[in-house]
Amino acid sequence: MEKYDVVIVGSGPAGASAAKALAGSGLKTAILEKSPLPRYKMCSGILFPGARRMIADGFGPVPGDACCRPEEVEGLRGFLSIDSPCIDMPFSAMNAVTGEPDLPEKGLNIRRPQLDLWLCKQSDASILEDCMFIDYSQEGECLTLKVRYDGEEKHIESGFLLGADGPNSMVRKAAFPGFDNGLRLIPNYEEWYRGGIDLEPGWLYLFFDRSLSGFMATLFQKDDLTIAVTGAAKGRSARGYFEAFRDHLKKEHGLKIEETVERHGIALNDMSANENYCLGKGNVLIVGEAAGFLRSAEGITSALVTGAAAGEAILKSAETGGLAIDFYLPATAEEKEKCRKAHKLNGDLAGFNMFTRE
Repeated sequence: MEKYDVVIVGSGPAGASAAKALAGSGLKTAILEKSPLPRYKMCSGILFPGARRMIADGFGPVPGDACCRPEEVEGLRGFLSIDSPCIDMPFSAMNAVTGEPDLPEKGLNIRRPQLDLWLCKQSDASILEDCMFIDYSQEGECLTLKVRYDGEEKHIESGFLLGADGPNSMVRKAAFPGFDNGLRLIPNYEEWYRGGIDLEPGWLYLFFDRSLSGFMATLFQKDDLTIAVTGAAKGRSARGYFEAFRDHLKKEHGLKIEETVERHGIALNDMSANENYCLGKGNVLIVGEAAGFLRSAEGITSALVTGAAAGEAILKSAETGGLAIDFYLPATAEEKEKCRKAHKLNGDLAGFNMFTRE
């Protein structure tokens, strides 16, 4: 049976940030990723200023192969309704509102597959790809993980388990059976187009009209691609909303589709909007979206913050013999407050909470 001191499930920014915090500690660490790497993660792939600063300070300059054109993003442009003019929210102004004026004034446009793999490789953790977490059991201080690795069921022994595996976290479900039963799922669907659109590059566009989305519709541009995304209200089809959104983009913003390159879907949940966090227990910690952390619909910053906090908590636990959760809980209080403020800011702008539609 393979043995590690720390096993991290998920190779996104949360898992990478935890692994980076543990680097050089002497703790034998593994990152488990269920897909072959680099793997796609449905996301705008825009580093907001806080995430951009954390990565620059903690990991170094983002490599060129992880960046897109236009390389920098000015901020958000929102349409409250079909008929309303857009409202500009530059990152520079948002930094001042949140009391962080020393952050970069622009975001960074990145490719998530390349960024995530690069982040993970900045630690000394072993990366086990095509390794899917299934369940775990605990006896004393020993955690035994059941995984499917290279097509076979295997077991891994560890002292600490960290769930960084996104909004539909298998670690959360294993540690807290029944918790997910009370969550509202929010399906999102996206399509990538080669063609063109009459919207200025370098902005993340938000559309709040309820005829276009049961959540929030977005549009962003990467290299020669235009990517459109929308979400569904409870019991509704994300693809149904998407057809209305695509037609609106064609009619009002000159969307021209020469080729549909890719299609993706994902299900979010309402944990963060309802402040319904699930942070773990004992030496099992849950971070990022798996724990419910989202600054409204932006998750990379929270992932980096809580991943680092979990890594530090594990280091303190290993040093003192105390439970990791006791160090992790207080370290997340500030990030919870930042998530709350972000939800309020977007809710005040849209006139309703995108996650609860209230």
